[in-house]
Amino acid sequence: MATYVVAIRREARSEAMTAEDWVCQVPGVVVKAAGNPSRLVIESSPQAISEIKRRFGDKLIIESESRHKRLL
Repeated sequence: MATYVVAIRREARSEAMTAEDWVCQVPGVVVKAAGNPSRLVIESSPQAISEIKRRFGDKLIIESESRHKRLL
């Protein structure tokens, strides 16, 4: 399983759901850190990430944790 950073897109933040609410709808996702309702770190298989992107790609941004760390 790989580690990913998930964040709610700015235009979707007005909705009542948190990033954790959305990703936990997909089997095979383990939440590692969720201190902020609009951002969290998860462990997941590539298949589960594909499913999250298919279902919620218009609401969530998903990046590998290693890529996210390089951008900081």
